[in-house]
Amino acid sequence: MRSILIIILVSLSVTAYSQPGVANVVEQNGVRFYEHKVESGNTLWGLQRMYNVSVDDILTVNPALKDGLNVDQIVLIPAGKVKTQEIETVDYSVKKKETLYGLSRKFNVSVDDLIGMNPELADGLKKGQVIKVPSSASVLVESDVIATDNPFVIDTVTSEGVREEVTISFSDSTVRHTVMSHETMYSISKRFMVSISKIMEMNHLTSTSLSEGQVLLIPVKKERIERVDIGVVRESYDPEGNAVLEFEVKTEYKVALLLPFHLDYTSGYSEYLSSLSTQFYMGASMALDSLKDKGLNAKVYFFDTKSDSAEIAKIMGGREFLNMDLVIGPLMSGNMKMVTEFCKQNKIRVVTPVASDAGLLEGNRLVYSGVGSNISLMNGMASYMLANYSNDRIILVKPTDEKSLPLYEAFRKSFNQSGFVGDRPSLIETTIDGFNTYIKRGVNTRFVVPTIDKRTASKFMKNLNRSSFRSKADDLFVYGTKEWINFTDINDVYKNKYNFHYATSNMEDYYSDLAIDINKEFRVRYKTDMSKFSMQAYDVVTYFCNYFFLGNESSNLLMNDFQMSQVSEADGYENIKIFMVEQEEYELLKVGESE
Repeated sequence: MRSILIIILVSLSVTAYSQPGVANVVEQNGVRFYEHKVESGNTLWGLQRMYNVSVDDILTVNPALKDGLNVDQIVLIPAGKVKTQEIETVDYSVKKKETLYGLSRKFNVSVDDLIGMNPELADGLKKGQVIKVPSSASVLVESDVIATDNPFVIDTVTSEGVREEVTISFSDSTVRHTVMSHETMYSISKRFMVSISKIMEMNHLTSTSLSEGQVLLIPVKKERIERVDIGVVRESYDPEGNAVLEFEVKTEYKVALLLPFHLDYTSGYSEYLSSLSTQFYMGASMALDSLKDKGLNAKVYFFDTKSDSAEIAKIMGGREFLNMDLVIGPLMSGNMKMVTEFCKQNKIRVVTPVASDAGLLEGNRLVYSGVGSNISLMNGMASYMLANYSNDRIILVKPTDEKSLPLYEAFRKSFNQSGFVGDRPSLIETTIDGFNTYIKRGVNTRFVVPTIDKRTASKFMKNLNRSSFRSKADDLFVYGTKEWINFTDINDVYKNKYNFHYATSNMEDYYSDLAIDINKEFRVRYKTDMSKFSMQAYDVVTYFCNYFFLGNESSNLLMNDFQMSQVSEADGYENIKIFMVEQEEYELLKVGESE
């Protein structure tokens, strides 16, 4: 148990979303599928995350799943491209000032669907251009009026006998932006005040990687709220609804941190967990003091959960907890579900600062996962390698353990489908017993071994060492998962010799100017140096309090660069930022990062 806690809480890694059964591969009409046997706890959202395939694609192949999943049911999961049902279309002539985004709203389809019907739209719209639109939506195409500064009533308010209208006006347009050498998807999103997901949707992108000279369509939406009266009664909050979530701006906020201090030393006490909680408390306190200087007025509550679900239930049953504006924690993954569900029902934003089940994000828009899942890390690694090592030989080694197959498929799919300018390099796929034939002297060869299984990783490294005579060690690079750093069965000499790399959501740098300055203050206050856990606490509290309460997404952090991405409109948010780490001279060093 202690080793498990070390993996979860010290490395701050997310356990992989495990595949529950043996996934046989079958072929139907030239399309490959996994046969997934449903087990207790499976959900469509979970299958989507497990196999990195959209729910829509799964439902296209298995329409009966719309009525729900049943234990022992066989579900076909697309392993290749799925043929979706063709949409009947009619011709439509583009009018002046119309945009892709505006047309998608007009015909009640996504921008991706419009581009799918009209591939030429990826280059933009022109007045008079004839395009295909869904015939079922043709009844909507009656007016030539374009929605430009066109106010409409969204509510009425009666105050002191006087009836007033609350109106909102909007206009939509797009701009064509040519990417410059220094720009990233993040910087462009901030420049135009448009989310990364919206830019990717508009441009039919599957990766945040950009190239100099690439042309992006940027949706620009202007909004103006005419009037909002004090005392207006708004619709009650619906936990299962899809209305835009709005939060009251307050003069004082309330923040709860749930930590297993176990101050009374009763049954279940763990010195290790108590120590971690103390480290987290110290880092969080440093962050709160800094935020106070920036204008944050917050009342902070540190609750002792004692690693006990009954204690957490008691805490949440208190009247004060209902008034929280933000909950951070708990640290124990087994207790996170009850906390996130409570926060969902009571409209409280909640941050999971350490390892958590990816399923917590399902159907809960109030959950923010500070650490990316292994699937997301594999996607990020694929995009990073595609962008930086396209001239090298990249070998994807299929793991032998079933739990790692979703990671293998995630890397494979992302590498083959992410945006890329020029001729896409080939991805060589092989097995642990057959990879050595691809080793060649004088050629940089990068092996991707996406496994979280110690035996599989150890077997690969031993086989590589036996075959390394075919090349110089400097030509060989191994890319595993962050779990490998805890695999003591793998000789560190091998990791060092073969340039071991992995992707992670955070990477500490004790020698940055910020870390040095904060650590000096930390020493004065606590008579010790900051631990990795204290640094994570500092970053989590700093970023999310800044973002939620001070309206500032830019924060100076110690080991994170949070890039929160919503899984879908109905789900929570996940940190998709990755850092590439290499073992060099027996030290772990950051060698790159996603943009």
